[in-house]
Amino acid sequence: VMVNSTWTHGHIQFLWRLASNLCIVYPPCDTKSLEDLPLENRKDIILSIGQFRPEKDHALQLRSFALLLKKYPDDTKKTWNVKLALVGSCRGPDDEQRVEELRNLSASLDISDSVEFVLNRPYPELREYLGRASVGIHTMWNEHFGIGVVEMMAAGLITIAHNSGGPKADILAPFKGNMTGYLASTEEEYADAMYEALVESKRTGDDSNMKMRQLARESSSRFSDEVFVDSFKHAIVSSKILCR
Repeated sequence: VMVNSTWTHGHIQFLWRLASNLCIVYPPCDTKSLEDLPLENRKDIILSIGQFRPEKDHALQLRSFALLLKKYPDDTKKTWNVKLALVGSCRGPDDEQRVEELRNLSASLDISDSVEFVLNRPYPELREYLGRASVGIHTMWNEHFGIGVVEMMAAGLITIAHNSGGPKADILAPFKGNMTGYLASTEEEYADAMYEALVESKRTGDDSNMKMRQLARESSSRFSDEVFVDSFKHAIVSSKILCR
């Protein structure tokens, strides 16, 4: 049985008790096409990508962003004018209603002027955002893998993902002994991680964020299309390959 992450491996192992018959094969991610995006001269944009489904928890992103602006108003609004861009698709009327509710939440949090909703746009426009934004945000609890997280890392964003599931177990795991992003669960943790990722290095002149971008991009290649093909073939040929 193939599973798509370490977290899924543990979940299926618990449910099915097939400890000796599970193989991890990470999903294919087109990391190569994003590796030519520049790491320098990024805009003060925090980017969210994903369908407007309830489990994506965009409301947590809005509340966390509002807290960021409230806690650090001088840095986030007066000095660098930080923005949050939510880029995604709607599958139908339910998702469209959800977006309307998110717009209303933005208004109630008094952050509408700093939030942009980008709906149902073609991939080249998404790629443009990936090339301009500085920080990526992901808030889905216990996502089995998290292809969007890998794409943001490959594109050079400093990524903040939910401290659970595939992002915690595999994607944002330390690489070469260093951090490749941030993990968070609460509004406070997300707000502080956004501040550190986007603002703190500017204030201190530290180049650690650039190093993190470089490491994150390098780390994302572990989930490339090429690695998937090799892993899939190995899993078919020998049950011992990638088995735990």
